[in-house]
Amino acid sequence: MKALSQLLFWLGLLSVPFAWAVWYLGPEIEIIRPVLTNIQDPALRAAMQEAHAERLGLWVAVWPVSFLVLSDILNRKAGG
Repeated sequence: MKALSQLLFWLGLLSVPFAWAVWYLGPEIEIIRPVLTNIQDPALRAAMQEAHAERLGLWVAVWPVSFLVLSDILNRKAGG
């Protein structure tokens, strides 16, 4: 359980810059919603891409907290 706790800790730390990158590069990432390419109005498409990037960034930003809290819980249960 100690090894899993350490793995979750490092995943938590590594997912912080990943969350920042997703937040920053989010408007260019369309792997989840390729439907946005069908929008003809450029202003509406840009606004939708920006909103999608913020939602994706928030979703990814939950990962570090989750990993770090799980790491702490497992560390306490392992007695360390």
